[in-house]
Amino acid sequence: MPRLTQAATPPAPEATAPAGGALERHTPPRVDLLFCGDSLAQGMFLSLQPAMRRRETLRIINGTLHATGVTRGDEYDWTAVSRDLVERHRPHLVVFWIGANDFRPMVLRSRRARYPFGTAAFAELYGQRVAEMAGNAVQGGARAVWLGLPNMRESQFAGAARQLNAIQQAAAEGAGAVFLPTWDATSDAQGRYMPAVALERSVQAMRAEDGVHFTHFGYRRIASLLFDAAGQRFPELAPCLGRVGEA
Repeated sequence: MPRLTQAATPPAPEATAPAGGALERHTPPRVDLLFCGDSLAQGMFLSLQPAMRRRETLRIINGTLHATGVTRGDEYDWTAVSRDLVERHRPHLVVFWIGANDFRPMVLRSRRARYPFGTAAFAELYGQRVAEMAGNAVQGGARAVWLGLPNMRESQFAGAARQLNAIQQAAAEGAGAVFLPTWDATSDAQGRYMPAVALERSVQAMRAEDGVHFTHFGYRRIASLLFDAAGQRFPELAPCLGRVGEA
């Protein structure tokens, strides 16, 4: 994880507030894209980095850390970290992908309390933290996309991921972020976990052996959905983002 200090602050994303008060955005000469999250976001960043670093119109920034989550702010405070990363890098777009380690109790050391997964208190507190994270990006002037959790091989993980997706979507959208589901893209026609994709001349493994993470091909497949959706929702970023298939 990079240190959260920097000698100089880069310029803010290009935006002006006209007399009516609505934010008017212009296409920047380069898009700075910040990835935040656990090993899911980290895997996507690492899969994209070799090709994306050759693009002059795009800079991807690694703000990820594996084995972290929203639930354990006492171990790694994503609310504070996301705020610091946005302040440091002033990105045009922030992508969050997190939750693979969040099927455990929500811990609040200030209250000396633990709230089990699946309880109403867990959902409320988890949603608050998601909203704070997404809000840090939006309030910092960035566009924000929150990627939903994928389908998972083990049924208990898949069921838990569905619950987290519902909480994440409501909270992220409420904070002004775009929620982008990955469930259908990781499920077959019957809604079952899909480990591989049949292409015209081959079958490509999409998921890692643990049934949670992705292969290089899988990460790039989800990244393709991300870039296409971001370009459609944020047209001022589309010329610099391009498409993953062009990398």
